Amino acid sequence: MHKSFSSSLSIVAILISLVPPLSHAQAQAPTMQDLAGPNGCLMSANMPKPFGEWDLKGNAKLPAYCDCFMPKFKVRAEKAMKYMQANPGKAPPGTLEQSNAEELAMRNSCRKQLGLPLAVDPNK
Repeated sequence: MHKSFSSSLSIVAILISLVPPLSHAQAQAPTMQDLAGPNGCLMSANMPKPFGEWDLKGNAKLPAYCDCFMPKFKVRAEKAMKYMQANPGKAPPGTLEQSNAEELAMRNSCRKQLGLPLAVDPNK
């Protein structure tokens, strides 16, 4: 099976996070740079259904959820970046579906820990 170079939206967010963010005066809506940054998890609650953490908008546990999820996301992103730096032109191993499933599992691990409703795969 052929592995796609852009193996996931998460990888794209990682790459974009390396570019300096736009000033608030320049950006009207959250950009991918914003969503990949430290407040990205909080901002993802403003994304339209079924993306991001739309279902947690206004939930008092959203900051605690983000405190749980973002370190996991960062470790995963750093691992992917190290792989891509060591293997120029190659995407990290796995398919887009595997990458999405891994991220969903990370999200649901934090949601379960905090007693929040589980996220569902937006592609199903």
